[in-house]
Amino acid sequence: MKPFLHLRSLHCTRSLLGLVVLLACSGVVAAQAVGTNPSGSRTTVTTHSIRGKLYTPAGGLPDQRIRVVLELSTGGVAAETFSDSVGNFEFRSLTQNTYRVTVPTDNHTFDTSQETVEVYGNFSRTFTVQIYLREKNSDQPLRPKGKVLSVADTQEVPKNAKKSYEKGVKLAREAKPQEAIIALQEALKTFPDYLHALNKLGEEYLHLERPTEAWAMFEKAIATNNKFALPYINIGILLVGQQRYAEAIEALETGNRLDDSFPMAHLHLGVALMNRNSTDYDRAEREMLRALEIGGKTMAQGRLYLFNLYTRQKNNQKAAQQLEMFLKEAPNAPQAAAVRQRLEALKKTLAQQTGAVKNQ
Repeated sequence: MKPFLHLRSLHCTRSLLGLVVLLACSGVVAAQAVGTNPSGSRTTVTTHSIRGKLYTPAGGLPDQRIRVVLELSTGGVAAETFSDSVGNFEFRSLTQNTYRVTVPTDNHTFDTSQETVEVYGNFSRTFTVQIYLREKNSDQPLRPKGKVLSVADTQEVPKNAKKSYEKGVKLAREAKPQEAIIALQEALKTFPDYLHALNKLGEEYLHLERPTEAWAMFEKAIATNNKFALPYINIGILLVGQQRYAEAIEALETGNRLDDSFPMAHLHLGVALMNRNSTDYDRAEREMLRALEIGGKTMAQGRLYLFNLYTRQKNNQKAAQQLEMFLKEAPNAPQAAAVRQRLEALKKTLAQQTGAVKNQ
């Protein structure tokens, strides 16, 4: 059964994911400030905290204190601090606002890194953010939350091959798959076992709807080193698109065992579990929620898959909640208008069901 709302196929790729920031409520504390309203009476203002951790470009902990600046999205510095000797930092007593957590470059080992944090809520919350610093003058993507070095990251790659690969990644980001393929092929001519280049070339073939060539690249990457997660995940995504759900589950589970940090892997595993002959809705729900946990608002599309899952289970209340969350997280998405219409219809159905129960 196809989803009620049309969803574009999304491909799991480290270069597109970049740094994934999980803005999770890690705790609730009793932090409130007292102020006055225009009439002069005292009011209570809820305040929040941002707690974070820094990681070096290699994925380790810094061995020195690093300056961290908290900026308002509208401009201006709200606060400054220094991390401790293992990269921890915290900003307290923050009012509701959108902030930018900025780690200025040290002009030597890492470039400036920046992440946006939306601080909101009627009760005090602590928002967490993890920042992986980008190596100075490097085009390599930042690592997602909880990401460890993979076998592909630790490969010794000739400089010419790396240069061609980085050119290919840049072209891919600019939505130029044909040019990206040429650059990636150049990288592989220099270094045929280049794991990141093999996987990325497969992804670009997928963008051009050339699945046979994509599969061959992913298979070659696995044959080169079967501990690299991404080609398994991409094969799984490809198989989901072909409705070969049992095979997709096997590939995605393998990828997740090797590296659990890619939200698209969990999302597509949930889709496969929901659609295979022997459906497993409970596990499909867990996998989709895991994708949202890792990816945050970047995974708003996952709300629509959960909507379909709850609709199949005839749980209209949960289905409506997912549509509401989608509109909150992605109000300007192309399908937002269709989602709003579906949500209004669902709310009418819920109201009718509530009224019928009351009249019994």
